[in-house]
Amino acid sequence: MNVKREGESYVAEENGTVLGSARVAPGGGVVLELGDPREGVALALLRAVAAAQADSGDTEERSTSHGSVHLQTDDQAAVVQLVSRLVPRVFHSAATVVSVPRNGWITVYDMVIDRDPHQLARLGRELSNASGLVVFAIGVEEAKVVHYIAFERGRMLDEYVSVPEFRAPLPPGDAIALRANPTVVARLTGAQAGEIRAVARTAASPDELPPADLLLRELSLAIGIEGTHVRFDEARYLPGAVIVDHE
Repeated sequence: MNVKREGESYVAEENGTVLGSARVAPGGGVVLELGDPREGVALALLRAVAAAQADSGDTEERSTSHGSVHLQTDDQAAVVQLVSRLVPRVFHSAATVVSVPRNGWITVYDMVIDRDPHQLARLGRELSNASGLVVFAIGVEEAKVVHYIAFERGRMLDEYVSVPEFRAPLPPGDAIALRANPTVVARLTGAQAGEIRAVARTAASPDELPPADLLLRELSLAIGIEGTHVRFDEARYLPGAVIVDHE
């Protein structure tokens, strides 16, 4: 797929076929027109617009952290109701995005959890507790560390940090506890424990691991969840996504 600029618009093409276009709206935001509803088409167009705005200095600096909450369900309407009720209780947010079902999971995006890993974990726990579902809160911190917490019925069952001592030195037992438990993840998701074990590496320094966004993609693929690389400012334009306004 190729994205090119045509006047004020960006056009995505593949094998000579136009898949969609994007342009900046006069009042801000992005207008997407998709002939192909694939998420990858929308993201390619959004990132082309974002890159052009960054080059021109028209956009705010992005946070180096980002995250999302994944609920093991296909019921988008039920998740929208949960988000409407729970998010204002957890933190102050203008809006939250709820994705369409993907591979048996629905994803929740919010600018607050994109920027603050502590709020990401809080929302994951609350959504799991209220729904009784398996929930993964997962993301990248400061562009260096991959972190996830797995919940079931509100209980934390597993936690993984790619660099356990990134923020501060830990007692040996605490550092070991932040390694992934492939058996638990396999039980919760149906993933292959061996694949989780191979991907969920830990190290003393981020420099000893692949780039965090690449590690996040590999881990997400092994777990079977999608959309972990999407940020809130991109998620609101995804096909079928529901934007829940809190103000």
